[in-house]
Amino acid sequence: MEYTELADYPLPAGRLTEWVPRVAEEADWIGDDRGVSFTHEDHCSRGNDGSWIGTVFEIHRRYDAEAVRRTILAYIARHEAFRTRIERDDTIGAWHRYTAPASAVSVVDRQEQKTRSESQVFEHLESWFADVVSPTLWPHFVLATVVPEAHAAASVPQDDKFLVIFAADHSVMDAYSQIYAINEIDRLYAHELDGTDHLLPSVGSYVDFSAHERRLGESLTAEHDAVVAWERFLAAEGGRFPAFPLPLSADVVPTDLATRQSSVSSWLLTTEQVEKFNAVCRAAGQNMQSGILAALALVSARLTDQGTFRTIMPMHTRYEEQWAASVGWYVGILPMQIRLDDARTFAEALECAAVAGNEHKGLASVPYSRVASLLASTEIPRFVVSYIDLRFLPDAEEWQARKGRALRSECHAENEVYFWVNRTLQGLNISARFPSSDISSTNVHRFIAEFVSVLTTVIEAPAEALDSVVEAVGAGRE
Repeated sequence: MEYTELADYPLPAGRLTEWVPRVAEEADWIGDDRGVSFTHEDHCSRGNDGSWIGTVFEIHRRYDAEAVRRTILAYIARHEAFRTRIERDDTIGAWHRYTAPASAVSVVDRQEQKTRSESQVFEHLESWFADVVSPTLWPHFVLATVVPEAHAAASVPQDDKFLVIFAADHSVMDAYSQIYAINEIDRLYAHELDGTDHLLPSVGSYVDFSAHERRLGESLTAEHDAVVAWERFLAAEGGRFPAFPLPLSADVVPTDLATRQSSVSSWLLTTEQVEKFNAVCRAAGQNMQSGILAALALVSARLTDQGTFRTIMPMHTRYEEQWAASVGWYVGILPMQIRLDDARTFAEALECAAVAGNEHKGLASVPYSRVASLLASTEIPRFVVSYIDLRFLPDAEEWQARKGRALRSECHAENEVYFWVNRTLQGLNISARFPSSDISSTNVHRFIAEFVSVLTTVIEAPAEALDSVVEAVGAGRE
């Protein structure tokens, strides 16, 4: 499973249909006193129009327009996040929630009569998603289908399949939601098409979770341990979030110019290599996540001669079973500071990463947006590392055949670097976005290349020779 922009996906030529949720009567939007999460509120306050996340995949069944419509309605009915919106009262600066019942939602289709080429499909979707997806305008979720054009030779049969592409605002969806959607929409479609039991679990409402997060955030004070911990962490860089360890531009003074970012997706390790790397981590008493972080810390040390690696790590907040498959933004962030100190073996580097991960583990459940308001900070993360193990999500073994991929819209930022490291049934993948400049591109690719070097060095080194791994990759010292 890769996480890329739509431009990197091989879209087919075919007949395109837009599917747009509608609530016809304003009276169906009912005032909802459940609190808006601080994360959602901050997201809306910052604007972010035209920014979206989504998913693309194939459904390997006969295309039936009305079955698609019923599928979308069933999907929206299961997840209340799609049926809620918030509006700002500018007189008092507060956000108010409105929620519609599933019975009030319809889905309007707009079908193109002519077959579009691959580039036309891309251009239309890229423009449409950017125009309609907004944190403050409903619907927050739109979907398209593409039925591929028939083979030129009529004698060659066309398999029953079509493409599904959707985009959603981040306020109602996160990475797990993006990926769960492949299994869920496919199963709902099979149910609507021929009555197959979808066997999907019941799910809780993200709106309820938001109210819980709101109450938690409102209980914080400037003296709360979480607020103090964040204040200390940010103070190390003058109140700012950690920066990518290598230069991103020739400017001495960093800027915040919103330039178009570049992106890359690369497969780092095969399944067999990942299993070997994981075995090394387990033998040292740690897990794969600590191994990934330790490897990144060693890369940073090698390239900067600094023994401390600092980044921000997103963590899911799906702490209850009812949230496991629920659509919503169940994400917190964790401050990560790995001090290699006197580590001389990879096992010791692993321990340093594990200690860093546990140091502030509880902070992921505390809404950072509320912490920021207490600290009077408007800063946003600059260097982010995400690690997710996707092997055990429903129907993960079918993603490859379905050509499934998580999507993100194009991004504009001068000083942000994001790494998404995903373990899948096909191996270890890294997706990244970074500033579009020669310097940043060179340094990000250099960092990723060294990351692969560290991983393969660990894999190839016999267990009895692990004490040479840190020296072999040239880890620096403070």
